[in-house]
Amino acid sequence: MPTKKPKVFVVHLGCAKNQVDAENLVGEMLHAGFVTCDSAAKADYILVNTCGFIEAAKEESINAILAQAKTKKTKQKLIVSGCLSGRYGEELMKELPEVDYWVGTYKPGELLKKMGIVAPQSCDAENLPRMNLGGFPHHAYLKIAEGCNRRCAYCAIPLIRGKQDSRSIEDIVAEAKDLEAQGVKEITLIAQDTTYFGREKGKKGGTLTQLLRALLDNTSIPWIRMLYWYPMFVDDELLDLMANEPRLVKYVDMPIQHASDKMLKLMKRNYRKKELVDLLHKIRERIPGVTLRSTVLVGFPGETHEDFEELMELLQDVQFDHLGGFVFSPEEGTPVMEMDLPAVDESDARARLEAVTDFQEELAAEYAENMIGKTVRIIIDQVAEESEYHFYGRTEGNSMENDDIVKVIEGDGDVGEFHNALVVDAEPHELVVKIVD
Repeated sequence: MPTKKPKVFVVHLGCAKNQVDAENLVGEMLHAGFVTCDSAAKADYILVNTCGFIEAAKEESINAILAQAKTKKTKQKLIVSGCLSGRYGEELMKELPEVDYWVGTYKPGELLKKMGIVAPQSCDAENLPRMNLGGFPHHAYLKIAEGCNRRCAYCAIPLIRGKQDSRSIEDIVAEAKDLEAQGVKEITLIAQDTTYFGREKGKKGGTLTQLLRALLDNTSIPWIRMLYWYPMFVDDELLDLMANEPRLVKYVDMPIQHASDKMLKLMKRNYRKKELVDLLHKIRERIPGVTLRSTVLVGFPGETHEDFEELMELLQDVQFDHLGGFVFSPEEGTPVMEMDLPAVDESDARARLEAVTDFQEELAAEYAENMIGKTVRIIIDQVAEESEYHFYGRTEGNSMENDDIVKVIEGDGDVGEFHNALVVDAEPHELVVKIVD
């Protein structure tokens, strides 16, 4: 009689980097004989992959753990992994005895060892089946480095994930080739600081530009996207490669956080407003048609109305295509907690975030109106649920899960295919198109 394979159900929270950790963790379990299932009720093991970046994410993670612990059956085992577990695991163990196994951010073999399972010899981080937690078989995130060498005053990432440790170009290319063999048509390169890739290792580590050339030379993946640029180390060689190579998506995600020199200094961002503005304009000039995405942080201690006005002036000048915003969240252990700075009233911070959001919505409405009648290149992401549409997809200027969507009202195709499409209607964050090829 065949031995019954243990089933694992996954609850994933957090960013794309955390998602890759969970995919590798589940990959180990699959390699060791587990199978996945689609509900906690059917599972032998329930894995909750947590986020611990800001207070709201912590609360969401705690609630997810509690929800699974409440309904957990006697014979089921509950596993908690990820950033929250890594940062507060010892404290949480005392508060949540219902959890059977605690592991932090991904370390090869850690969970299986705690479970008393001897991993197969080939069960290592570079030789695992990837479970696609994003639900889109044609898209995959590819982590190129772990941790971060920067100490931005508000950020807990270095405390959770440590200093930057870039993977080798050879390992990344090997994983990309494996993903391509599985049918992936778009990879999104991720790291906390993508433009710093390899630099902590000196000449042996390579650079982001060298990595991109290696991916272009050794794979045929149609779309290669990057997330989370830091303003430093963005040089002409990188910009020229993006401008001239069609397979490198013309999309730059650069979280600027602020524009006031005073606030940038307090945040320990290590650049000034003029450098930032010059770089953003240079990117637009050197990469025709580029999509710029950014994130800003309001309500940081010491931020005045005048500081915020400087930020709004930059947003009006640059006019990002996509923009996210956050209100400052105090995180223990971060440099700002040692600073003697006046707090910003929460209502003022919320009002500032609302002003940023309202401004960006006006830009989105203007963009949508201007797109009607234009032809765009799209990738089909999924079959539409509503009867009036055929598919949902994205243009090159929209990253998976973060940005605007395309709704296909007419035309045939398959998920993962690229098509030319005519924009027949549009609203902020949504284009309605007909496939025309």
